Amino acid sequence: MMYSIQAASELSQIPSSTIRYYEKIKLVPPLKRNPQGIRTFDDKDIEILKLIKCFRRLGMPIQEIRGSITNINLEYENIDTNSILIQHKKSLEEQILILNSYIDEIAGKIVV
Repeated sequence: MMYSIQAASELSQIPSSTIRYYEKIKLVPPLKRNPQGIRTFDDKDIEILKLIKCFRRLGMPIQEIRGSITNINLEYENIDTNSILIQHKKSLEEQILILNSYIDEIAGKIVV
């Protein structure tokens, strides 16, 4: 089944303007267009948009998503979401360690 950008926006819960931006920065594969030049989306495109939304909701920066999904043009099943999530988890854990060291440093400077 083919969807318009409005339908893709509703199905993925991503604003149409954001989908256009993702296309512009090549975060999503090149979108198909009908003979009138209007973007069309299939079920695979919707699933990729949902995956990107999930990664963004988890706090993953666009650059990291792009780097993790460099082969997004491959079949959806070939995207290794588990390894992407493991890497993002490691990154967040490193950030937590750094933030905790800042907290400790600040706590040591607070005069009670």
